[in-house]
Amino acid sequence: MTAPMSAALRAALALMLAAAASNAGAEEFSKTLPADARGEVEIVNVAGIVEVSGWDRPEVKVDADLGGSVEKLDFRTDGSRTLIKVVLPRMSGSSGSSDLRIKVPQGSGLIINTVSADQIVKGVRGMQRLQAVSGGIETEFGPGDLELKTVSGDIRAQGDGKGLVRATSISGDMEITKGGPELDLNTVSGDMIVTLDRLDRGRIKTTNGDLNLTTALGEDARVDAEAINGDLHFTLRGAIDTEFDIETFNGDIDNCFGPKPSRSREYGPGNELRFTEGQGKGRVRVKTLNGGVMICKR
Repeated sequence: MTAPMSAALRAALALMLAAAASNAGAEEFSKTLPADARGEVEIVNVAGIVEVSGWDRPEVKVDADLGGSVEKLDFRTDGSRTLIKVVLPRMSGSSGSSDLRIKVPQGSGLIINTVSADQIVKGVRGMQRLQAVSGGIETEFGPGDLELKTVSGDIRAQGDGKGLVRATSISGDMEITKGGPELDLNTVSGDMIVTLDRLDRGRIKTTNGDLNLTTALGEDARVDAEAINGDLHFTLRGAIDTEFDIETFNGDIDNCFGPKPSRSREYGPGNELRFTEGQGKGRVRVKTLNGGVMICKR
């Protein structure tokens, strides 16, 4: 007599059959369309991966492995705009996992929205607006403005020191290298590592994470940094001509130049440090609730 099938075995077989069904009918897609050399390319993918690279042709090329549950890949141009969208059947309840490899003109502007998919961008010089849920973003960017948003995903961005950088991550770390001289960064449950040639304008906030910022301060720089639960570390390069206003409620202040910090309250927590280096043309304001501040120069 055949032994009854165990519940674990039945579950494993069900998963295998589901995976086979999702892969059944998987389709390879390859197509090239003419495009504006400085146009806008919008990409939407529900799950999988999106890889975008810039090239010197006025064309957009898409090579894709489409999941079996995908209805179609909508790939079309309309004037200076190109759309690449993975379309799923309505009420399909499937992730429709698809891998997209896309080449765009180097000067293109780029808009990408993904869910459960990582984004990798290389060699695109136009503006970028990239958003991912349950996926990370890794990008190289040029002089165009950069806007990044992730939920449950890390951000890695490397630029050429020009343009505005805005980045927000929820439950993800952030690493910005050679961003532009203006930054607007915000993390919730994530650390930030930021390395710049120069910072002129900076607004940095973290709810639950640490900041490590290395940069030179531009003339008349304006920088505001705030942490609720996290340490803020600043390494400043070159000449400093800045007024500093630093305050912690429950944390130490360590500095390797300027006067030593003092207690902000006679009885209770709190430290503060206010001083001017040089003529004080710039301004740096730092505040933490539960976290320390370290400021040094090299």
